[in-house]
Amino acid sequence: MSSGEVRVLTKRDTAEALRLLQERPVDNIVVLAKVLQHGVERAGLGNDLLGYWEDGLLVSLLSDGYSLHPVSATPAALDAFANRLEHRRCGSILGVHDEAMGLWQRLCERSFTQWASPREVRDHQLVMTISGPPKIAAAPVQVLGTRNLDSYHAASVAMYTEEVGVAPMDPQGSYRDHVASLMMKGSAFGLLQSERVVFKADLVAEAGSVCQVGGVWLAPQFRGQGASKPLMAGVVERCQERCPAVSLYVNSFNLPAIRCYEAVGFTQVGQCATILY
Repeated sequence: MSSGEVRVLTKRDTAEALRLLQERPVDNIVVLAKVLQHGVERAGLGNDLLGYWEDGLLVSLLSDGYSLHPVSATPAALDAFANRLEHRRCGSILGVHDEAMGLWQRLCERSFTQWASPREVRDHQLVMTISGPPKIAAAPVQVLGTRNLDSYHAASVAMYTEEVGVAPMDPQGSYRDHVASLMMKGSAFGLLQSERVVFKADLVAEAGSVCQVGGVWLAPQFRGQGASKPLMAGVVERCQERCPAVSLYVNSFNLPAIRCYEAVGFTQVGQCATILY
């Protein structure tokens, strides 16, 4: 295989892809979890996984779907991926800070009008982890099943709308299906009050000894009262029943959330970025 080649991964590339993804499991947790569950081919993943090879060695990846997610992407790989992606669109670009921003900048250079007007750029997102017990006493957090789907879906829509700026509603109901899937896997945690979900968090990815929490939301009427810290500690305890290391990412401007995670025992281990279209 020649140096500097880009191609779509096939089943025979699975071992090499896992080798690369497992070198940085916290950074690569979302893609790693999908590959472990579904393999590297479009039929399982739902999108292509592009590889960049140098002298026969797989050195970088790009998850090429609704979101573009570079993985261990070198500058040369980002150049090659940008050349291939120049004439397409996406919903977001995300990943380790320098890789996501580097891909976006290269795409803007190649097609300014197509790529240079995102809805929002979040270029300082803290990657945080905890691998020991929480530093504070945990509040009881339930694993919620589909009996609570309506309320959990409503809380998830509220969380997504606050976080992303648009509601995740579509005629096919795909977001509701996503929420139901999390609940069926035992990956939806929450607190109920009169059968209504007033706190929620999702285990969004799991790979070996590492998992990632996302979708954290507390009903507005309970904010600022000290409830979030023990509830988040409860989420950590639930996650650590399955994985010893728990990760998440949070926007640098969300100071209350950062203070909450630090109080629970999370520490920053990296930085990522998201460009939203």
